[in-house]
Amino acid sequence: MSRHFQVSSRGFFFRRVPFFPAACFAFLLLARASAATFTVTSTNDSGSGSLRQAILDANASSGLDTIAFQIAGAGVHTIAPVTTLPPLSDPAIIDGTTQPGYSTLPLIELNGTSAGANAGLRLLAGGCTVRGLAINRFQTQGIDISGPGTNVVVGNFLGTDPTGLLARGNVFEGVLISGSSGNVIGGTNRADRNLISGNADAGVYILNGGGNQVVGNFIGTTVTGLVRLGNSNNGVAIYNSAGNTVGGTNAAARNLVSGNYASGVYLAGGGANGNLVTGNYLGTDPSGTFALANLGDGVTLSAALNNVIGGTSAGAGNLISGNAKAGVSFAANATGNLVQGNFIGTDAAGRLALGNSLAGVTIFAAGGNQIGGAASGARNVISGNKQDGVFIQSNTASNIIAGNFIGVNAGGTNALANLFNGITFTNAVGNLVGGVAAGAGNLISGNAKFGVYFYSGANSNLLQQNFIGTDFTGFTAVPNLRSGMWIESAANVVGSLGARNLISGNGEDGIFITGSTARSNLIQANFIGTTAGGGSALGNSRAGIGISGAPGNIIGVPGAGNVLSANLDAGIYLFTSGAAFNRIQGNYIGTDVTGMLGLGNFFEGIYVEAAPTNTIGGATAGTGNLISANHTRGIWLTNASRNLVQGNLIGLAADGSTDLGNTYHGVECEAGANNNVIGGTGGAGNQIAFAQTVYAGVRIRDGATNDAILGNAIFSNGGLAIDLGAYGVAANDVNDADIGANFLQNYPVLSQAVAGGNVGVRGTLNSRPSKTFLLQFFAGPACDSSGNGEGQIYLGDYTVSTAASGNVSFVTTFAGAIPAGYAITATATDAANNTSEFSSCLTAAAAPVLAATTLPNRQMTVAWPNTTTGFALLQTGSLTPPAQWTAVTNVPVNTGGQFVVTLATTSTNRFFALNFQ
Repeated sequence: MSRHFQVSSRGFFFRRVPFFPAACFAFLLLARASAATFTVTSTNDSGSGSLRQAILDANASSGLDTIAFQIAGAGVHTIAPVTTLPPLSDPAIIDGTTQPGYSTLPLIELNGTSAGANAGLRLLAGGCTVRGLAINRFQTQGIDISGPGTNVVVGNFLGTDPTGLLARGNVFEGVLISGSSGNVIGGTNRADRNLISGNADAGVYILNGGGNQVVGNFIGTTVTGLVRLGNSNNGVAIYNSAGNTVGGTNAAARNLVSGNYASGVYLAGGGANGNLVTGNYLGTDPSGTFALANLGDGVTLSAALNNVIGGTSAGAGNLISGNAKAGVSFAANATGNLVQGNFIGTDAAGRLALGNSLAGVTIFAAGGNQIGGAASGARNVISGNKQDGVFIQSNTASNIIAGNFIGVNAGGTNALANLFNGITFTNAVGNLVGGVAAGAGNLISGNAKFGVYFYSGANSNLLQQNFIGTDFTGFTAVPNLRSGMWIESAANVVGSLGARNLISGNGEDGIFITGSTARSNLIQANFIGTTAGGGSALGNSRAGIGISGAPGNIIGVPGAGNVLSANLDAGIYLFTSGAAFNRIQGNYIGTDVTGMLGLGNFFEGIYVEAAPTNTIGGATAGTGNLISANHTRGIWLTNASRNLVQGNLIGLAADGSTDLGNTYHGVECEAGANNNVIGGTGGAGNQIAFAQTVYAGVRIRDGATNDAILGNAIFSNGGLAIDLGAYGVAANDVNDADIGANFLQNYPVLSQAVAGGNVGVRGTLNSRPSKTFLLQFFAGPACDSSGNGEGQIYLGDYTVSTAASGNVSFVTTFAGAIPAGYAITATATDAANNTSEFSSCLTAAAAPVLAATTLPNRQMTVAWPNTTTGFALLQTGSLTPPAQWTAVTNVPVNTGGQFVVTLATTSTNRFFALNFQ
């Protein structure tokens, strides 16, 4: 009865709630199925206790089963299937760590030498885990994941022996993920690290799969991470697959991808988008101290879109160093990718060089990518590479290089040279280096050649707000050993208002433009040779800007000129006949940014050798340069023809009056400097002042001819205003038969000058017979100490023609209120543009004042002082324009210190004037 009662009670209980206990029972059965464990107890190919049988049993048992190992005996146990192992078609955990004695190295080895033409383990089900195995020598992959995803591969040696020291490669990849998503290869625990090396293709290959993670693995090395075992292709390859992650911001998620025979990470195909490669060491040992090169690039992107290499958050940057090609390489339409926060070519600390053998970053036929950025943490350190920092080539457009340190250490304080240039452009169009946003500028310093190099076909690129040749403060030189920028291509823009570059401290020129294809480049608004504020010296070791054989470039524009100062050669030099049609306007050359303090270049402000047809300044507002305080000449032309020098302030401060003289001549034309024009009319004249000691405002040396010096204000120079040939005044000779500088053109001889409401001048010129000459007249507060005056105020010009005797007399007047007592002087320029020195000074007498007196008998007198001769009396009946003046024919009488003319009065008004003639 008791047993019956108990059974009945149970029956009653089940009958009271028939549904819920049945559901519980079903759940308990499922739990028992998911927890089923199938144990491998032998290394046999098949049969009870074999791995093959365990896989078959797990597939037959629904739910998440476990395949454990309990093979008798110590040491490694090798399972060598003689045919292909069955795939996992139902979720299962294959756990090699269950083998007794397991510590950190696999004790279960799958040797696929005889297993046929399939992968070692094929995961066709989702939710599988493979742990703690050495899987090697299979005819395709070690592990093939082509199921629905969420599989985990951890703690395995894929392609090596169980010691992790010898390559035992699978014929294809270590792991293939094909059309599968959400899988995890590796993990952040040390025990989850896979060693994926020695395979005959890639280490990990993700094909048409998304959202997979590759974290915490050693890929391409031995188990120590110190020795190359290499996968024969890429370490990690992602093809037409989106949203995958390689690495992570936690150091434990870092992959070491080194020693592979192609690239560390390879992203390819238009479907390879939105992938993240972050926090990895690519091409180094585990410490990030020594190189262990991938024999391709650290990272390659080919036609891949919108991927991120690195990142802006802490720990996101990769160490991409020591690789046998580039650090990061873009090719074949790779677009929209971001490379941020990485160390490329340095050790893990960013202090020592661990260079990639080619450039840090190479961009080939790929546009719209961004290297760095203005945001905090976006900076890449691209230094220590064995070629360029960044190399941009072949139909590459619209890339942005911003906010990076290129050629310096991670602190931005010391050189860590890329052994070629900081940035090189060749056949690249429309790229941006820097930017207008705060933090967008790059620090491009310390490189062994040029900071930035534009080469053939590198057109329409824009450089803004970069520090080139300094530390990150812009106050200490960290030189590129050659130029800050080398340009051999066309139509690039360097700098803009609000986005100026600092190009200082470099080992050669700040910017070097060379070759016939380097045309139409625009260099504007930069500080070249100064510190960041433009107030102190941080000179480039050669010139600020050098142009060699390059035509049609623009250095400065009105309102956006460069400051080119404190350089150890010239501010600007132009060299060879190909350096033609360049325009230099609106710059401060030899001063600080205010234009009020000297910050001279060590030699000339501008040096032009054998370079023709260039324009320095201009006639319109803002085009003139400030060229002052340089330690030799302001401008030096040698063997250079047809250049135009106009509208510049030379030797003055920006206020146009303060002494900021160049040490030598303001402008000097050396032998062969022919047919140049210095000045002009209509605002084209230069102001040239304060050359020191014996040096002239303008010096024309023997062998320089046909150099026009017109309309300039030349004053307060230590030597002559214009000095032809030997130092000092060159005396006139009869009929100008001599030769030499500007053919030693004779200057006029002034005999009278008067000043009042206008200025009148009388004199003669003796020069070559029957020729036409342009005479120009000038005034100033005082004569030059030589007696041949300088010309601070340009009065105007007058054209004369000599007679057969070589002589001509002239009388001319000019509008302008010049005070009496000012010195008046003049120059003569022949039809071939040879300008003379200044004439002897003549002090301007006061213009006479008329006085009229009425006399009896209907008469009157008009009188003026007899101290000033050469005037004729004119009269008119009306001043209404145009007034008709006629000569008064009555002869003046010289009496009582005056010239007096007596006239009969009339019933109408008469007006009188003196005419200088």
